[in-house]
Amino acid sequence: MNTPSWDLFIGLFFIIGVSYGFMMQREKVMVTMISAYASMAITQILSPIAQKFFIGDSNVGNIFIKANLSPFTIQAGIFVGIIILITVRGGLVGTRAKGLLSPVEVLAYSALNSAMIMSAILFFLPEDMRNQLMVNSKFAKIIIGYHDWWLILPVVALIATGFKKGTDMDR
Repeated sequence: MNTPSWDLFIGLFFIIGVSYGFMMQREKVMVTMISAYASMAITQILSPIAQKFFIGDSNVGNIFIKANLSPFTIQAGIFVGIIILITVRGGLVGTRAKGLLSPVEVLAYSALNSAMIMSAILFFLPEDMRNQLMVNSKFAKIIIGYHDWWLILPVVALIATGFKKGTDMDR
């Protein structure tokens, strides 16, 4: 029996991410995008603290947990948890977009958002595991190889569509 490949997992992640974007529309995609950027920053700050807590080196309120969690598990858990918290309970609301470009925007934002989130999660892996993953998966090679671009392109898309919206309003 063949085991599922990373390419299958990454492909499904993109399909689910784009489907989520179309179901939730542009506003929620924007909120998710903003929450992903915030989550990356928060993860960098909280990961060392959480790592110490879970290996039993520090405690919170006289409580500590002795767990055998990898740094990847802790970082990915914090990252995904913060995204979910901000997206669901953050109180951020976008403005409703109208016009013919809106479905294209949703597709682009959803795909870029999915790539950014997947890239961030894969970058939590140790370097040797990332390198092995790049050898075994075509999609992972693209996601990991262009990590910086996946972080930059959503902002470029926001700016580009912002200029487009500005020229539409001038008419």
